[in-house]
Order: sequence, then C-alpha cells, then structure tokens
Amino acid sequence: MNGYQNMLEQKLSLLEKSFREDGVFDNSAGNVESLCAAFVSVCDTNERAFVFRAAENTPEQAWKSACEKSAEFVRRYDYAPVWVKADVMASRERIPFAELQKRIAASRNEFFRRGIAFDDRLECALIEAEINGNRVISYKKHMLELPVLNEYLAECGLPTLSGFPEEVTLFDCESRFCDDSCAVFPLYGSGSRCGRRIIGEFTDSAALDVITTSAEYLSMQVRMDGRFEYGCYPIDHLEIPGYNILRHSSAIWSLICAYRLTGERFTLNQIIKAVGYMVGNTYRKYPDRDGRENVVFLADKTRSEIKVGGNALAVIMLTEFMSATGSDKYAKLCRELGNGILEMFDQGDGSFWHVLEFPTLQRKEKFRTVYYDGEAVFALCRLYGLTGERKWLDAAAVAADRFIREGYEKYRDHWVAYSMNELTKHLPEDRYLSFGLKNANVNLRRIRGQDTTYHTYLELLCVTFEMYSRITEQGLECSYLPEFRAEELVDTIFYRAEYMLNGYGYPEYVMYLKYPSAVLGAFFVRHDGYRIRIDDIQHFCSAYYSFYRNYGRLAALRESFDHEREVGENGS
Repeated sequence: MNGYQNMLEQKLSLLEKSFREDGVFDNSAGNVESLCAAFVSVCDTNERAFVFRAAENTPEQAWKSACEKSAEFVRRYDYAPVWVKADVMASRERIPFAELQKRIAASRNEFFRRGIAFDDRLECALIEAEINGNRVISYKKHMLELPVLNEYLAECGLPTLSGFPEEVTLFDCESRFCDDSCAVFPLYGSGSRCGRRIIGEFTDSAALDVITTSAEYLSMQVRMDGRFEYGCYPIDHLEIPGYNILRHSSAIWSLICAYRLTGERFTLNQIIKAVGYMVGNTYRKYPDRDGRENVVFLADKTRSEIKVGGNALAVIMLTEFMSATGSDKYAKLCRELGNGILEMFDQGDGSFWHVLEFPTLQRKEKFRTVYYDGEAVFALCRLYGLTGERKWLDAAAVAADRFIREGYEKYRDHWVAYSMNELTKHLPEDRYLSFGLKNANVNLRRIRGQDTTYHTYLELLCVTFEMYSRITEQGLECSYLPEFRAEELVDTIFYRAEYMLNGYGYPEYVMYLKYPSAVLGAFFVRHDGYRIRIDDIQHFCSAYYSFYRNYGRLAALRESFDHEREVGENGS
C-alpha cells in the first residue's frame, strides 16, 4: 500500500468515525424498504473531484462499497486524495419527473440544492454538489436536458438513459469533509447552506480568515502591468471578457483595507502596481495646464466613457491608500478628480450627470445606476476630510438632501450608506443621521430574507451600525432613533455575515469546479454560474472588513440585548 492509499484509508476512517459517532449508519434512509446510496468524492486540488457511488441495502453497506471504489481508483492511478468528502443518503422524496422540471424552472441558477436519482437502483444517483459543479442542469433553459445529463453520466462511467423516467428520487445527505490536514467537518445536508461546513458563532477571527484568503486571491490576480485578471466562470474556468476600470479601483480599495489588517508586503506591492495602472487611465481636461490644478477624469477607454462613479471610486481608493501608507502622494490628483466630479454635478438640484463621452466630454447619459450617486457623495466627503475645503462638503450636503427628498432608501444601496456615514462624521445633522438609519431600517426584513449571498447588503448594514454607534456614543440628536430597530439590525448583521459564507470558496465547494486550487479561498456568486469577478471579491471583502472593525461593539450590544430579554422573561 503506497502513501496515497494510506492517506485515503486514514481519511475514510476518520469520516466513518464521525458518521458512527452521530449514528448516521443507524438512521434515515436505511430504515425504509429500499436501497440506500453513499458517495465518496476525492480531489487532488488540481482538477475536479471524482465521485464514487454505491447503493446497497443499508447505509453502512453502501458506504463500504463506495469506499472500496474510491480506494481502487487511488491505487490504480496513484491519485492524491488531498480532500475527501463523504455523503450518505439521509432522506428522499419520490416525485414525477414533470414535477422535478417545474421545481428546477422555479429555482435560481445553481440553486436547485438536492441530489437526484434517475433510477430505482440508485445507479444513476448524483449528489447536489456534482450536479451544480458540473452544470448538469441547463439553468438557462430552466430544465434538465437528456443529452447534457447523458454526457455527464458517460463521463462518470454510469449507464446513460434512453429517456427520462416517469419518476425520480430527490434526496439529501448526511455529509462530512476531510481536509488536507485530516480535520473532519460536518456539512449542512440541505437548503441554501447545503454542502458547506457547519460552524459555530461567526466571530471577528473567522472574518479575518476570509478577508485574508480572499485578499490573497485578489492580490494574485494583479498582473505585471497592474491590471487585474478580471474574473472567470469557474465551473469550466471560462474567462470573463472585457474590463471595468471602476471595478479595478474598488478592488484596490478592498485590498488596501485588507492590508491594514494583515500588513502583508506582497499585498502592498500589488496595490502599488494596480494604483499605477489606474493613474495611467486618467485624463486631464486641460493638457497644457502644467503645474496648476487641473480637472481630471478616470477614463473607461474600453467603452469610450467617463463616469462620475469612476472619479468617485478613484478618490475613495486613493484617500484610503494615502491614509494606510502615511503618504500624500496623490493628494493633488484627488483634488483634480474631485474637480471632475463637480463638473458633473448640478448644484441646483443635487443631481450628477452620470456618463460623458470620452474623449470629447460630451454628455451621454444623465442617469445610469444609483450606485454612482452614493459613490460621488462618499468621495466628496473624503475630499473634505483630505483638504478641509468647504466646497466638497457643501456639494455633498446638497446631493444628500436630494437622496432624502427622493426617498433613496428604496434602493437599498450600500453606497448611500457609506456616503451618509462619511457625511455625518463632518456634518452630524439630524436629517442626515435620520436618513442614514432609515436607509437600513425600512429594509431589514427584505435584507434578512434574501436567498442569495448579496454581498452589498452586509456592507450597508455594518456601515449603518457604525453610524448608529456614533450617534449613541456621542449623544447626537437623531429624531429617527426611537423608530430604529437596533436589536434587529445587530441580529441581521450576524445572520448575514454567516449566511454570506455560502459564497466563500471552501474546499468542499470548489472541489467540484474545474480547477479547485485556482479559486480556493475566493468568493463566488452562485446564481451566475459561480461567477468570480474582482468586484465580487471587493464587496465580500469590504463587508467582512466592516464587520471585523465593528465586531467588538456588535458583540457587546448583542450581549446587552440578550441580557435585557432574559431579564424581561424572568420578570414576567
């Protein structure tokens, strides 16, 4: 027996021990009058996991058979079983095939989260992770297609189907994962968390872990010229075409925030390269105005456009960079980019002209996305903090008044939250504080119930909490405060922080994608083909960064609310 065989035997033994301790072989699918299936997935981290399946009269017999198949594979191909995942059928549901198609049609992309068996003998039984990790379901057509299914069955060495059966079996599993250090993790067996490790309370140390790994991933995407590898669809590792200079800037911003926590020199070096690339894409309105303050725009040359959000994100990122590094290198450029924002600002009604043509600077679109408005106000506030010049704050206040007047809380926008938090640091007036709280308060139930990871929601919540803490700690006047559901905010923050891990690149998730090690520790958007793009990483990382920074206050306030509730229950 060679080293890889010993490695597998050790891991299977640990997984079996966990199953036995939890009574898995004594329960569930083994006590019905039908076969039970078990699955062993092995992955060397370099390519998609191989799944071995078996069906027997009892869960334990099925497990033993699946283990034997995986052991034979490792022996024959001298395969390194770095990650091993075990699934034992725990519950099942027999339904007509037409009903399965209806359920698939009603689900989001990659959101059908159950295993499917296409035959009574469970020879063609597929676990949820391999179904979604191999795009077995044609989500864009909202259905299963026989040629697609048969292609995957043939790849697995399973019998293909001449047609879909009248009925299929849906099933959930008891699942465990054994990592490269032989640590065993129980996994969620169903629902939105299906296939992910079960963790206890999500803490600041857990947040730091995911910030660190995602920042490492993002740092590795910076090329020699400072441009990022934009992103990929990791099921087949297809490159996402195009480039977006706004997302380039925001990705750097999240790297700078991560650098504040980790102090990694490599991260800083990558940041410096990426900043250089962004600066190389700026455009001076007056090219002959040497030495004097200019008007500068960040040009999206791929689309021949200038966007107010581009200038704003550049300012946000550069001010963060100077703060983190103790430098004033880009202070003049920030002011010039700010001048560009003001050229796209209507002081009369507080609106921004969103898009100009490049390089003519002709007006192109008055409005494109609500994000630009919040970004611009956030940037103007940063400029006031940098320079102390009142023109920046005055413009930000006029724009914020428009947010209030037009009910921007309806957009549930994280950039609006960032802008209100920053504005009220300098202008802590009742109307801005109240609107900042309302922006979260009226959306709490919608945010909590969101089935996708929706990374920007946690940003909105945590930034609002930061502002709420300042109100209460400094005794600021805020007429909306009695209406604000602070306990619900805190509870929702902790809930969403844990729920967002459904989009984190744990090995038990990425082992079913084409190149697992290439996306390990990143963040993905499941409902868009597991999309991994630089702005996805940015939003996840920024959300957890805000959670980490505010964790002490969050935990203390939650404990206080829990104590008050206990006192009230005991008193009654």
